Amino acid sequence: MATDGGDSRGALRSVVARLRQRRSGAVRSAQQQAPEAARFQAAMDMHELGVRLYRQRMLREHPQAVRADIDRMVKTWLAEPPQGGRLRLPSRERDRGIR
Repeated sequence: MATDGGDSRGALRSVVARLRQRRSGAVRSAQQQAPEAARFQAAMDMHELGVRLYRQRMLREHPQAVRADIDRMVKTWLAEPPQGGRLRLPSRERDRGIR
């Protein structure tokens, strides 16, 4: 059996699909949700937005790259731990003169 991560990706996609089904079927607003569920939903939405923004950035920075290359860049970025154990934002570091 190959260990290319295909099974784990399929499992994750299955979980996400089930969560989306529940989300689309629920008519409760964020105010009616339990606070924990609302926070989790907000975190998942922000993560999804972050991935989409990073993908767009890679498309801009690498216009010659094919979809498989962009997917690989995104997966590498997601798997990479923050440097120094902290989240680094190069734009903020530049503005503050940090190197």
